[in-house]
Parts: sequence; C-alpha cells; structure tokens
Amino acid sequence: MTDHEPTDASGVPLVTERITCIDCGGVAHLMSRPDDTGRFWPGDLVVYRCEDCLDRWDIIVPDDADGGDGRPDW
Repeated sequence: MTDHEPTDASGVPLVTERITCIDCGGVAHLMSRPDDTGRFWPGDLVVYRCEDCLDRWDIIVPDDADGGDGRPDW
C-alpha cells in the first residue's frame, strides 16, 4: 500500500494489511489487491482470511458519508 491511501478522520488507513479476527481473535490477512492506481477506495469490497480459524471476512471500505461506525447514516 502507498502513503497516499485514503484514511479516516484520525489518519488511520481505511484498509490495513491485517485485522483481528472477530471470531477467534487471530490475525486475518488482506487477500484483496488494490486497483490499477495501487489504492483501495471507499465502497470497495476487501477480503480478509484468518490464519487461525480460516474464516473469511468481506468488508466494505467506509467513506466520509458513513457514520463513525462504518454504517451508512440512513
């Protein structure tokens, strides 16, 4: 990922290489690849796979119009 990745209001990248698995607490790794510009964008679907329980996590990259919890404001 590049230094120019979209970030949230606190400056944290919207897409990280690893997340914590919600089911088992293990490490889930990013499987999705960025677009031709090398970036992910709000609204993109990103996929993670946990190295411990092998669960798959499909996550929509939030945008500024989303609430602080990543859900739309509707």
